[in-house]
Amino acid sequence: MRTRTRAAIVAALAAATLALAATALGANSAKIAVSTSGTATTLHIAVPQTTDPIAVINIYVPTGYTANLGAAAGATIGQVNSTADSHDQGLTLPLSGPVTVDNPATHTADVCSPGTHAAVWNLNLSVAGQTLVLPLYVDPTSGAATALGAYQMRICLPPWDTPLGSPGRAFAGAQLLDAQFTVNNVFTAPSAATVSVWHTLFTPFVPLVGQVNLAGTFEARALVGTPALTIKATKKNGKYAVGGKLTEGGIALSGVGVTVLRGNTATRVLKVAGVKTGPGGAWTSAGKLVGKKAVYFKAHASVGERDATATGCTSPLPATIAPGGCVSATAGAWAVDSAVAKLVP
Repeated sequence: MRTRTRAAIVAALAAATLALAATALGANSAKIAVSTSGTATTLHIAVPQTTDPIAVINIYVPTGYTANLGAAAGATIGQVNSTADSHDQGLTLPLSGPVTVDNPATHTADVCSPGTHAAVWNLNLSVAGQTLVLPLYVDPTSGAATALGAYQMRICLPPWDTPLGSPGRAFAGAQLLDAQFTVNNVFTAPSAATVSVWHTLFTPFVPLVGQVNLAGTFEARALVGTPALTIKATKKNGKYAVGGKLTEGGIALSGVGVTVLRGNTATRVLKVAGVKTGPGGAWTSAGKLVGKKAVYFKAHASVGERDATATGCTSPLPATIAPGGCVSATAGAWAVDSAVAKLVP
């Protein structure tokens, strides 16, 4: 059974529990993280249960990014995975499915975002034979919105906490706890060594009544910096020394683990050491050279999502844009390999 409805992403990103609804405005929060791997871009959104039901999410892709929005209708460009609570059924639901391209001409009268769009993507969320379809509208920004980014992605959601039978209520009273969606061959990050900020505005409903609360709009940020891991190998008196520097968006990272690999071919290397970067992002490893064959070295580093609110929210958007302020900033996960360094004994 296929049900086309904006309720998708399991219908309600976040929401206040009935017991906390009266005081939820002050506690409204959410997180967004963005990561890239090859040609894939992944967005990870999470909203606490104590946050008022979300009506609209506007995600701004930073200036410097380019976007390929020309995929044909019907094409699959990615995957969405989420977990939701069905308050009506008392169940935790895993929902997942493909991200597909739709024909923008069929969405010009959508209440969420009327008019002509550069692209419309459907987030297809399936569980137990049912599919909820959440349209996501994508456009280049214009006017004042260009200060927030180069492109805007917009999602509208219904409330889950209104009375049973209320018009437009979320399917099964479903509240999304966590969602990740990945698109392939769409976004290209800037090549410059800088940290890009994905501004995201969350506009909630007034709890229990399903009225949009523009005055409650708040911001979450995703920080994305391209990682770089350098390597250099030297030898002296039968010993080798290998080292380099780890940066993210041009900023040196200290205290991050680096795996050092060594082998007798450029493509087959084995782990020989685990070290951590020091001040300035520098890392080093050393050992004894054995034999007379060439030796190859390579380094690898990876990090998960990290909270960066203390520094990432220091310059919040004006209250006219986000009256609820900047509530979180999250640095994205990444993995990086160095080039291969060669030593000839």
